[in-house]
Amino acid sequence: MKIGIDLGGSHIAVGVITKEGKLLAKQDQNEMIINQENITQWIRDRILSLIHCVLKELQIPIFVIEEIGIGVPGIVKENKIENIRKYGIGKWDLAKELEEHYQIPVRIQNDAICSAKAEKQYGALKDVERAVFLCLGTGIGGVTLINNSILPSEYGHMVIDKEGRTCHCGKKGCFETYSSMQAFKKGMIEQMNLNPNTTSEELLVILKKEKQNEELNHYIDNYIQTLLIGISNIVNIINPEKICIGGSFTYFEDILYKRLLEKALTTPYQFEKPEIVLAKLQNTAGIIGATL
Repeated sequence: MKIGIDLGGSHIAVGVITKEGKLLAKQDQNEMIINQENITQWIRDRILSLIHCVLKELQIPIFVIEEIGIGVPGIVKENKIENIRKYGIGKWDLAKELEEHYQIPVRIQNDAICSAKAEKQYGALKDVERAVFLCLGTGIGGVTLINNSILPSEYGHMVIDKEGRTCHCGKKGCFETYSSMQAFKKGMIEQMNLNPNTTSEELLVILKKEKQNEELNHYIDNYIQTLLIGISNIVNIINPEKICIGGSFTYFEDILYKRLLEKALTTPYQFEKPEIVLAKLQNTAGIIGATL
């Protein structure tokens, strides 16, 4: 068995995974406190606490765990975190800190790569030779899959409006500033004058009740059209057979995905239209993929 950790843009999830890729148990930290001085210590302590809880839930000791895998929303070099800009984290050897604590090998990868690996191995991208995986959550993570090679791709920082919103990367008009789920949620909260702390689950319930609201439908249409600008750019460059969308977008299937498929039918591409599918493993892909 292995432990998989998904350090996301707004959460931490820890799970115990079998060698067949089955998730046995999972523990979550759904609120990330990123505006604090000792952010690395805070994250490490949360990870230690969640590992303790998930082992306790299964009533197993740490020594039965072969390896710990971690997916992070940033750049990783030589098994060390190079940077996670969203958290303001620079060089950080998290793997070494956890290895010293548990005496177990720890491997760190980019979170989008982890999710793409899981979808390729167990999910929606099985038997696909040329594909793109997009993780729509706090930002937009991207991975290109060609044959059996997985190539990290910064699709989220593709500029779609050179005079647009300022991104945390320093550029203006990045794809993720318009089409991430964080951008969608923020826009919907402002549009509906909701509490800024409204959760995604609460927002989904509200949107299902307001399906006939013209103003909200207009906003959703604009969001989908902007998302398709980014997707069509990717298609024109990569020419994938399939585009797989993961992250919290998968929970808005009725509200967003079905409308995306409708609008995609009339979107022009230079190549043949790819199949657009949802991640089969949803938000567990990052945990499972961290162990691959």
